Amino acid sequence: MARIADPNAKIALLSAAEAVFAEKGVEAAKVEDITRRAGLSKGAFYLHFESKEEALKQICESFLAHCTGAFRPPDEIPDLPTDPGELLSFWLDMDLGIYELLWQNRTTVAILQSCQGPHLYLLQAFHERVRQTSATWIEFWKKRSLFRHDVDPEITSTLLFGAYNQIALKMMEAPKKPPILEWLRHAQRMFVRGLGTNTLIEALEKRASRPHAHENGAAHKRRAR
Repeated sequence: MARIADPNAKIALLSAAEAVFAEKGVEAAKVEDITRRAGLSKGAFYLHFESKEEALKQICESFLAHCTGAFRPPDEIPDLPTDPGELLSFWLDMDLGIYELLWQNRTTVAILQSCQGPHLYLLQAFHERVRQTSATWIEFWKKRSLFRHDVDPEITSTLLFGAYNQIALKMMEAPKKPPILEWLRHAQRMFVRGLGTNTLIEALEKRASRPHAHENGAAHKRRAR
């Protein structure tokens, strides 16, 4: 009779694999290192995974799926606010949720950043998905007459991705949790002033003068989930 896979063992193995990959790197890590860390046998490992690469793939794909879910295109988000100021708060809330997720999963992020060779496609596919989603958001802001008509979605999405990726890398290098919200507020101000119409810029200035503007935006985000 075939052995029944224990889901708790799989969770323990994935957690151990994540720690080992982060410490030693994917290439240097061995299955024995993972099973030793998990307190399980090699037989238990191969009951769940064909190889350490399969474990890596599951770790990365699960994390990237969470990231993708946190950064959805506008047509997948019901009941988006129509007020420009509330939309800015929604934008900031969404960014903050993504960066909190990255901070809480720093180990996995470090593993992804080290992906090379046959594993590189995981990171490349995610980066392209983020860039494409950014382009759809830029189109959304243009249709609302909140981004200038001459803003090119493809080029701008590449610029936005590069800037926000650098913020993420800076955050990951920090020895302790940095003021992520302040960083993101600054980034949003810069991009709104560079890309936005007068209507959006005025909404930005008005929101900046109101206390607790971010908390108000959080309520809209919860309703949109």
